[in-house]
Amino acid sequence: GAFSHVLQKDAFLVFRSLCKLSMKPLADGPPDPKSHELRSKILSLQLLLSILQSAGPVFRTNVMFINAIKQYLCVALSKNGVSSVPEVFELSLTIFITLLATFKQHLKMQIEVFFKEIFLYILETPS
Repeated sequence: GAFSHVLQKDAFLVFRSLCKLSMKPLADGPPDPKSHELRSKILSLQLLLSILQSAGPVFRTNVMFINAIKQYLCVALSKNGVSSVPEVFELSLTIFITLLATFKQHLKMQIEVFFKEIFLYILETPS
């Protein structure tokens, strides 16, 4: 495989699973802060943020991790970035800012899409 060490593969699988967990839909209606779905979504976003903030050189440069960010995390952010749940929205925004700071050279196209999808959505939404 493309991983030089089994730990890299494990890290990739955990990262991908957290992205998928963060994308699970919430029940219709006002979100219940105690619901398993919302708590799982928030925890997965918190853990993803922690991974990005403490990412070492392998995570920041290995093509498999960069592709995981493009394929899974950017999709998760596009779904969670329009959340009406303040904590989910804030975590998504913080993750996006962390991506800008650490991975922008790899994510130019994704960043453009994110600005169009999320920020224009926010600006056009009457609140």
